[in-house]
Amino acid sequence: MKILALGDCNTKGIEECYNNAYPELLAKKLHADVLNIGHTMATTREGVELFNEVKDQYFDIVLISFGLTDSWKTFKYAPYVLYYPDNPRRKLLRKIVKKFKKIGKKLNFIELLGEESVVPEKEYIENIQYIIKHFKDSKIFILDTLPKKEEYRNVSIKKYNLLLDLFVKFDNVIRIELYDYFDVHRELFLDKTHLNTKGYEYISEQIFDTIENFKNGNRDKELG
Repeated sequence: MKILALGDCNTKGIEECYNNAYPELLAKKLHADVLNIGHTMATTREGVELFNEVKDQYFDIVLISFGLTDSWKTFKYAPYVLYYPDNPRRKLLRKIVKKFKKIGKKLNFIELLGEESVVPEKEYIENIQYIIKHFKDSKIFILDTLPKKEEYRNVSIKKYNLLLDLFVKFDNVIRIELYDYFDVHRELFLDKTHLNTKGYEYISEQIFDTIENFKNGNRDKELG
């Protein structure tokens, strides 16, 4: 059995959780091989780039978890530079964009131009759907974006999580709802954003239990 994990920093894992995040923990439970290509700061734009590098391979299970950076609010028309694939030129451009955004914040560009998410909802949906349509023979699990400790971020995160309901129309897609549980259990975070080992254990258990439930012929398992 082969597992593919696509996502951002909470898929990749940091510190003691690197190479031991929920994809790796799930793989151990299933005695499977795992390819974790989670990437720091990744949006679904980076997700498409990462996916294109492995799309010719077969995976029994695909885990998808984006939204944290996609949903981030900034002023309209703000430049965006991909984090993957990366190179020195892009790193320099991101530094320039960061300074530009600081200036924009001081000059209140949001009031002048309006605001939007880094990846607008329509593009977010299209990017995930692009990946899903390729993996027709795989079991796909789409995970909620987890809450931030900065509460102002969570309005957009919850809005993007609701968009995940659009994908359960595909017979091979299951949404794993995690937001509410992690909103209560903040002790499962290392910091404002990243999960600790216990947090990853919880996620891997939810996915594993869902897979076991599928074997028993019941798709409608309540999670959490």
